[in-house]
Parts: sequence; structure tokens; C-alpha cells
Amino acid sequence: MEPKLTGLSKSVNLNPSDLTGFGRVDRDTSLHVEGFYQYQLSDNIAITPGVIWITAPDSDASNPGSVVGWLRTTFKF
Repeated sequence: MEPKLTGLSKSVNLNPSDLTGFGRVDRDTSLHVEGFYQYQLSDNIAITPGVIWITAPDSDASNPGSVVGWLRTTFKF
């Protein structure tokens, strides 16, 4: 789960209009789901493909989900 702002606190001396710079509470939950698998090609070379799926980016369900694919190659010397 991505970091989420669940509440704000204010000093008793501040007016609600003074809280504009403090941000807002996140209404939706953003999840970060990652999957990968390592294929060992030889003793010295491995390839790791993977995918990352992010739901409700920026903790806003009106934003479309993001999918990122990646490929990592590891060489051992």
C-alpha cells in the first residue's frame, strides 16, 4: 500500500481557512502490486522480467491504474 494521509490535526488558534497549505486527506487507497521471476540462463547470467500495477495513483480512484513492465539482466563476474 502506498503512503496515505488519513487525517490532519490543527492548532486551536488556526482558522479552517488557514489550513489551505496543509494538504488534504486521501479518500481512496492506492495499491502497489509487483510480480517478477528470475530465469537463470547460465552460472553467470540471469534475466528477471517483472510487472508493477498501481491502482488509484495519487490516492485518487478517478485516475486510471498504471502498469509498468521491466526486464533486468544480471551478470556475475
